[in-house]
Amino acid sequence: MDNKYAKLLDKYNSILAKNSHDPYNRAVLARIYMKENKFEEAEDNYSLILQNNPEYPEALYMMGFLSMKKRRYSLAIDYFKQLISIGKANSFVYEYISILDRENRSEYLEKALEQAKSAKIRPKDYKRCAYMAFQSFVWKEYNIALEYANLAYNAKQTNDIINLLGCIYHYNEDYDKALSFFHEVNANYEGGNSYVLCNIASCYRKKNSNKMAVRYLEKAREVDSDDKLIYYNIGSIYAVTGNKKLAYENFEKALEIDENYKEARRALESVKE
Repeated sequence: MDNKYAKLLDKYNSILAKNSHDPYNRAVLARIYMKENKFEEAEDNYSLILQNNPEYPEALYMMGFLSMKKRRYSLAIDYFKQLISIGKANSFVYEYISILDRENRSEYLEKALEQAKSAKIRPKDYKRCAYMAFQSFVWKEYNIALEYANLAYNAKQTNDIINLLGCIYHYNEDYDKALSFFHEVNANYEGGNSYVLCNIASCYRKKNSNKMAVRYLEKAREVDSDDKLIYYNIGSIYAVTGNKKLAYENFEKALEIDENYKEARRALESVKE
């Protein structure tokens, strides 16, 4: 143990020996244990606080957090709900409970976002906002995902979050807006990311710009010549536009990569007819 923390532990244990019900000093002691990664001791002290001060916000929050850490999710929800009931919940509380409480997720996400948007966004907020953006996208909470993605983008403009913004706008069928983000991230990657190039191609395909879609898929193929999906998508465009020869060649190439690729097998048979 760091000598500094050892002295602090001695100090606050001495104070609490005289008044064991002092919630402030016991909370300080619990924080020291947290810094030392002594989570059992921290939990014991927060539990003691709640025995005499059942609405002590820090203790409720930390007991919820520690319960999550130990995968005691129902207990964590109970602590976070107590914080909400006494009007002491912040965006972190609503975000945590939205992860845990699937049934009421949308309601908690709205509350979390409301609180997050009311605070000044700083670079250190990026990781949290980006995590919530990606999770919300996975949960199909697309409007929430867009809001969190914008918060993350304002905190730090990383390629991951720029690409996610493109994906959200693509889902919302705003292909021009999606393209603006995909082109931005493609420039950052200097055209070297096949996934982003495929995203650009998908937008052009949705806009019925098949030549542009094929152009970007071919660029993606140059980056990753072993991706069966790239060949399948090129073949699909040629099939739709009536070029059966090139469609056949690309479906065949996809099957060379994966002979069990059922979609490509069916597509190949269809252009044979």
